[in-house]
Amino acid sequence: MANKMSIDELAAVLTAPYTHLELGQVNDHAAYVMHFKDEYPFHRHTKDELYLVLEGEVTIRFRNLPEVTLSKNESMVVRAYTTHSPSSPDGALVLMIKPKEMFGSHSEQE
Repeated sequence: MANKMSIDELAAVLTAPYTHLELGQVNDHAAYVMHFKDEYPFHRHTKDELYLVLEGEVTIRFRNLPEVTLSKNESMVVRAYTTHSPSSPDGALVLMIKPKEMFGSHSEQE
């Protein structure tokens, strides 16, 4: 049986920056609703992840690449092993799709 989920309801309980709630799971991947605010430290993952901005604006900085700014309804994939740091001075609501295991121990901060 399918479970109906509301992004608005999940977003309403996300109060702390860079917190997340699972919207749904498909096989070994999950969609997460996340609240971005200010800067997150540089880090990298062993798997790709997708960012889709639902509200606000997010800038993703990279170690050796130009930064990318995403506005509402824009997305990008950050490839595995790419050192990056998302930031949102005014705050943003982001849908992220990534393997479920990535919220475990598979992320390295630099």
